[in-house]
Amino acid sequence: MTPLFSHRQNEFIDHSNSKFNLAHGAVSSGKTVASLFRFMQAVEVCEGNSIWIIGYSQGTIYRNVISQLFDRNNQQLGFFRYFCTWRTGNSNRLIYKGREIQCIGAGDQGALGIIQGASIDLALCDEMTLYPPVVLDMITTRIRPPGSQLFGTMNPVEPSHKCKEMIDSSEKEPELYYQLHFKIEDNPYLETNYIKLLQNSLSGLFYRRYYLGEWCLAEGAIFDFFERKYHTVARPPRAAEFYLAAVDYGASNPFAALIVGYNSGKSTQTGAVMWVEKEYYWDPKATNRQKTNSEFKRDLEVFFEAYPIKHFYIDPSAASFKAEMRSSNFHFSDADNDVFNGIQLMTNLMKDGSLSVCQSCTNLIREIEGYCWDSKKSEKGEDAPIKKNDHLLDCLRYVIKTFVGNKKTISPPNSSNDFGKTLGSQNNNSPFMPKRSPF
Repeated sequence: MTPLFSHRQNEFIDHSNSKFNLAHGAVSSGKTVASLFRFMQAVEVCEGNSIWIIGYSQGTIYRNVISQLFDRNNQQLGFFRYFCTWRTGNSNRLIYKGREIQCIGAGDQGALGIIQGASIDLALCDEMTLYPPVVLDMITTRIRPPGSQLFGTMNPVEPSHKCKEMIDSSEKEPELYYQLHFKIEDNPYLETNYIKLLQNSLSGLFYRRYYLGEWCLAEGAIFDFFERKYHTVARPPRAAEFYLAAVDYGASNPFAALIVGYNSGKSTQTGAVMWVEKEYYWDPKATNRQKTNSEFKRDLEVFFEAYPIKHFYIDPSAASFKAEMRSSNFHFSDADNDVFNGIQLMTNLMKDGSLSVCQSCTNLIREIEGYCWDSKKSEKGEDAPIKKNDHLLDCLRYVIKTFVGNKKTISPPNSSNDFGKTLGSQNNNSPFMPKRSPF
């Protein structure tokens, strides 16, 4: 019989008695439930009244933390469930045995106005490495009353991060810092197929951080797994149910556009797939000629001809081009320009075979093969690619991040998972996501 808690979870619950208690490591390894259980234990005996749950946003707090408490299938937290009430309004609050627990989103610097000046007796911090550094610094200075504690969870990022500094201080200052590293193997509830899916869908930086749980720099080739014989196709793999398109605008730089086919796989029960079917690429330096916005608009009219485009995304910074398109009654949306999470989604979809590129898209293939992390930015704590020869890749990222990462455009499965938390941070609704574990 599988125990209620894994050995690693029990270890965290039993030994997290310092001021700052940090659970870090691989996705789906049991960090969230262990830290939440320990936090609720601490709520029982906390003498102060300033008790907080902090997350990237109100939405992620509910998905990652609150929903766990109210999930009837989660036996690990069943003891606390019957004493909990969730209240929404001007501020979201969890009520436990009459005690009010404030829920605060810390994903931007607007959180400073709420946190500054507070004295926090007890805090649960979810996804700590996603907070802006100034917000994280402020939170740690607020854990100041005698006996106050913080329980935090995180996936690894660059090794210069403040959370890694706290982890590395645990041996010298055990009364201040306790840390425990979680591996994917620490979760006995995970099915072998799920573990294999993670292995196959993650690559490079994402494999090291999210599967191995390593704190490492972003360096080297981004799509190091990419092979033409596996990831390109001579022709579209299926009939498209509809098409998506995106534009990366350039006046003196290249102007790029892509058409991406989509098939949900519902009729064949084979799963959703996407493929890049057609590319447009205009390099003014190579041609010694710049085009006007009206010329690009006419080119796109020809480019899109015969393709039923359902969603059209444009570089959000392309103000003049968007005005030109509006004047001609083109319907479009601003693309989601989240670079890191967009790259992560693209990596996972290409790795698991859900995203391919038609061999006729030669410029895009060239960009994929040459896409690299910027090691200089990584050393400064920023995960970013080298901004060179990436215009069609930007288009593909716009489509993937805005469409796959948009829960309104994808029919969600009946699941939510630790892994989905990490993807884009906030997409738990894609058909490309694996099932969650009981952890």
